[in-house]
Amino acid sequence: MGWTRRVPFLATAATTIAVVIGLAAPAHAAYTEEPISLPWHPAGAVHSSVSGNGVVYLGGKLNGTGGIAAIDAASGNLLWLIPANNDVRALALSEDGSRLFAGGSFSAVDGATHRHLAAINVANHSVVPTGKGGWKGRAAGQVRDLLVRGSTLYVAGKITSVDGVAQRGMGAVDVTTGLRVASFTFSADNDVLGLALTGSRLLISGTFSHVNGATRNSLAAIDLSTNTLTGWAPARLCSTCTQYWDVQTDGTNAYVATSGNRSGAFNLVTGSQPWPAITGDGDFQAVWLPGDGRVYLGGHFGQSIWAQGQTVSASNVAAVFISTGRIDPDWTPKIYKVYPGTWTFASTPGKLWFGGDFTGERQNGANNHKPYLAAYPAL
Repeated sequence: MGWTRRVPFLATAATTIAVVIGLAAPAHAAYTEEPISLPWHPAGAVHSSVSGNGVVYLGGKLNGTGGIAAIDAASGNLLWLIPANNDVRALALSEDGSRLFAGGSFSAVDGATHRHLAAINVANHSVVPTGKGGWKGRAAGQVRDLLVRGSTLYVAGKITSVDGVAQRGMGAVDVTTGLRVASFTFSADNDVLGLALTGSRLLISGTFSHVNGATRNSLAAIDLSTNTLTGWAPARLCSTCTQYWDVQTDGTNAYVATSGNRSGAFNLVTGSQPWPAITGDGDFQAVWLPGDGRVYLGGHFGQSIWAQGQTVSASNVAAVFISTGRIDPDWTPKIYKVYPGTWTFASTPGKLWFGGDFTGERQNGANNHKPYLAAYPAL
């Protein structure tokens, strides 16, 4: 979605690159540490999100089993919820915002068969059928991320085939039909868990060590203009960083969240790290670039994160200044229940949203017992 995997919000997408690149670290936090009191919370974990046109779309175990929901970004009210028979781990919007794509562990959405992929008409929140003239997207295995570029939907996950054709870790389908895009022939030797886009370069992250037979350490780039694997091959962030849960990019660096209790950045030209890795007392699972000069980190670190001689108290979420790699000490919201933690971020004008598997947030000095979803207003 744009130059990052997800466009934070449509009204400001065109200006985000100018905001996030090359600025000195702001003196104060961009968001409050006191969450908004949302009127609706799901009954199960939130594992994916995307925003557009004043709506935040959520995927996960929203009804305790699985589901896709839309909430009004201004009020936080639930607009609709479509049930699925298992977890929804990935969401993406078509470029015109008319269609929402979902991926996950499910085999049925709203009672109809949809094998790990589904398309929803946003206008009437109806699932597009798979019959004649419908949307035929399908994958074998859990889908973990989705990304739209023009008429193509890129699919990543713990998958072994797309549209019945063997393709490990990733694939591509047509936005309109759901049929496999035969020109995208890339496969990895293990799971692909994250996708990001900068220009015509598709970044992939995961647990793989090879892509199309070439050595790549959980991170690689594909040139979509030529359908070739680029030579960009950064070294691992750490010796135990073998699972890159998420990747985002601002066009200068790729930012990753890993299972080695680390998060960090790699220059998109040289593959070098612009600043030392951030370490925590638990995994980093999500990264996000809302355009305020910071990269936001989510995971199941429960007490603190540290880097460059600096230690900051942090519970499931934190922020790091892009220009220096220093942790923002002024934004340390308290999230209750450390594990499994935070899995996804989204932005709408004036708000930062995140979801996961947690029981509440500190509000007015106490646990508000509002689980799975939180929103923090801008200062």
